[in-house]
Amino acid sequence: MLNVAFFLDATAARAPQSTALVFDGRHISYAAVLSQANQVANGLRARGFGPGSRIALACSNRPGFLAAYYGILKIGALAVVLSTTLRQRDIAFQLRDSGAEALLTFDGRGDRAYADQALPAAAEAGICDKVWIIPSEIAAASTIAGYPALSDLMEGQSESCHSHGYGAEDTAVLLYTSGSTGRPKGVELTQANLASMVMINSALADRDATAVRLVSTPLFHVMGQICGLNLAVLNGETMVLVDGFDPALIWRLIVEHAVTYFVHMPIFYQYMLERADGVDTQAVRRSLRLCATGGAPLQAELAEAFRNRFGLEIVPGYGLTEVSSIVAWGDATKLTRSTMVGRVVPGVEVKLMDEAGREAGLYDQGEILVRSPGVMKRYLNLPDETRKRLRGGWFRTGDIGRFDERGGLEVLGRVDDKILRGEEHIYPAEVEAVLKDHPAVREAAVIGVPDDYLGQEAKTFVELKEGCSLDAEDLLGWLSRELPDGKCPGLLQFQSNLPLTPTGKVARHLLS
Repeated sequence: MLNVAFFLDATAARAPQSTALVFDGRHISYAAVLSQANQVANGLRARGFGPGSRIALACSNRPGFLAAYYGILKIGALAVVLSTTLRQRDIAFQLRDSGAEALLTFDGRGDRAYADQALPAAAEAGICDKVWIIPSEIAAASTIAGYPALSDLMEGQSESCHSHGYGAEDTAVLLYTSGSTGRPKGVELTQANLASMVMINSALADRDATAVRLVSTPLFHVMGQICGLNLAVLNGETMVLVDGFDPALIWRLIVEHAVTYFVHMPIFYQYMLERADGVDTQAVRRSLRLCATGGAPLQAELAEAFRNRFGLEIVPGYGLTEVSSIVAWGDATKLTRSTMVGRVVPGVEVKLMDEAGREAGLYDQGEILVRSPGVMKRYLNLPDETRKRLRGGWFRTGDIGRFDERGGLEVLGRVDDKILRGEEHIYPAEVEAVLKDHPAVREAAVIGVPDDYLGQEAKTFVELKEGCSLDAEDLLGWLSRELPDGKCPGLLQFQSNLPLTPTGKVARHLLS
């Protein structure tokens, strides 16, 4: 029997007064986190929820997320974890698609009132009979008139609760893909998926390097749950929670709390470097031991600038929601191109498949297939898509990759992103990686657009760094010299800001 909530039970019993969370200046012990989760679990049970119930959770990085997440899992329910950036239409779709019977939602952050989207979505879905609001302060009253708070669910409930044991193949968490290329799909992850990938991740870094984790990646994302939450709870580490992304606040928290570990998308490292004036560089160097990234290529200039300023390599990695996060993990000093993501981690298998469905040659490119204990159970309500992507235990990622002579994995782009320009095949990630090595380029995206003569043309969208200017023809000329023949896009457009998904990837479906 499995349950990642067992990690919380064990750590709270072993080290009850150890600091689990630092949030808004407060230190919260593991004993307190467990008590809160138990009260949520008992409150849910008192209202008729239990094994098999489907309960939606939409909450930013605040203590209420942990209480709700572990409370749901403690009773054997399925946690439908929703993005905190969705609009009413998408929230309603995911509530209906998942069959969620209840919703625990945060009120909002800054000038964005998430509840204004979530509450009408729950009414529209027509199946969420119960809704609770999660304020920033876990004990606070509801900030939305007519709706009870998480504290009301917890009121009068025992601080003790036995955690339900799931079967290994029981779905524990339902996560929706980010939707960077279309409508999100519900990914069913089992307790075996979660627990096994936490264990695999635990072997990748020394404990002293992860003793204090700054968690600004969203906890609704698989990386946040595996690397930012469950692994920290297993090891009894401290999580410094950041509700939103504020570079100045992150730098301050790193110094104040001697943070040892930080992970985020490459673009967020760029934002942090651009706002590093006045940062106590020596204090950062004394505390930080490990910085990691993933989800997009890590450009050489960014890695070098961070290394020169703070004395640390940014370690790249590669993973997907459907395989419960990690696939490859890299030694940044040995990566020759920004599209390199390191070696396949122990416990995970990767092979490449060519366009004919055969295993690709040793150094040939092909679609990346993954087999590991983290491979999802299925896509919810999508049997045809599940059969297409899951075969014989292997998951077809839809990513194109190749291995180098040292066993390093390079991720070139998506199968469905491939641009067929006449007889030329262009993979956007390969072009984007070169573009982002230009000193004036902050972010770039390449898509295919219709062309009457060639069938498709490659169009590039470029976001420049603050204070930089560049001529489109000059940039295309530079790019044509850096890329192999036939790979340079024919069109280029500058944008002040490229649209991003909640996890920091460019939302290609919004470009045209």
